Amino acid sequence: MKFLVLYEELASYFLTCLNHLAETSDCKILLYMKKVNPVAPFDFSHLHKNITVIEREKVSEQEFINSIKTFSPDFTYVSGWMHKPYLNAIKQLRLKNVIMGFDNQYTGSLKQLLGAVYFKLNLKKYIKGAFVPGQSQKTFAKKLGFIEENISLNVYCCDHKLYSSYYDQTKTQKQKQFPKRLIFVGRYIHEKGIDTLWESFIELQNETPSEWELWCVGKGAIEPISHPKIKHLGFIQPKDLLPTIQQTGVFVLPSFFEPWGVALHEFAAAGFPIISTPKVGATEVFVNEGKNGFLIEANNKTSLKTALKKMLSLADKDLFTMGEESVKLGAKITPEIWKQSLLKLVHGV
Repeated sequence: MKFLVLYEELASYFLTCLNHLAETSDCKILLYMKKVNPVAPFDFSHLHKNITVIEREKVSEQEFINSIKTFSPDFTYVSGWMHKPYLNAIKQLRLKNVIMGFDNQYTGSLKQLLGAVYFKLNLKKYIKGAFVPGQSQKTFAKKLGFIEENISLNVYCCDHKLYSSYYDQTKTQKQKQFPKRLIFVGRYIHEKGIDTLWESFIELQNETPSEWELWCVGKGAIEPISHPKIKHLGFIQPKDLLPTIQQTGVFVLPSFFEPWGVALHEFAAAGFPIISTPKVGATEVFVNEGKNGFLIEANNKTSLKTALKKMLSLADKDLFTMGEESVKLGAKITPEIWKQSLLKLVHGV
């Protein structure tokens, strides 16, 4: 079986799923991707021998087309419908069994309604199935014209083996003494709510000083704030996160725009209590209110401070118990489940 993947900005978690597919199936994979984002420079060096990765910018349009023609895929995955070279290749080569992945939450906006009309008139005939992360995206897929049996969930999955191993390696120590450190992982951009998190944490420390700290992993357009209890660690490769995970206890992702949020899945699998917002799509699977975390109102400092106060006031044993619940929820989607969801869709179309 030959699988063509036409991807935009590749992340390590998607490559983990492709590696699993290559390892457990008789499948050769040709992957085209955009140049690696310097803000999130994931390491893609650990590839299965049956996966070939090519940066789209390094080949001409004709070389791109010719390589796909030579590869002759049995099915194709394309990320979204906005990248014209990918869509042109699908049309020009009349590729069969094309599956489209996307993470847009359905809002019912005029833009989405008009986009759905355009898609059904111009693109739907080239795309057989939709691979999406959650229920909101599934609703959107139906608006685009896909029927129930040609839609699969679980397109996004963390490296579950890696992050659950972090839980296994840290649970004994955390059960003895739970780390009094919050952790944020993501790009330093306004949509992630990181500036609101910094402000809320600093205000909370001024009002009721405590031993808790806030550690932030990532980088981006927003300049890191300076505070004695806020630590900026920069971008860290997932495989190098163990020391940070050992020393932190509660994961916070207060985004007010986050179609899914794989980082939330990662830290659920690693056994972290969670504070997040319903705007983060992954909360529908990985946050059980009051059991393993708290959901707050997006872009609301008062709501975030209330959740932080509640979380920081909990006893160590209660925080650890919440982390155990996160581990159970984190196991709901694994690379094997991702593979089965994909293959079910492939065989269905």
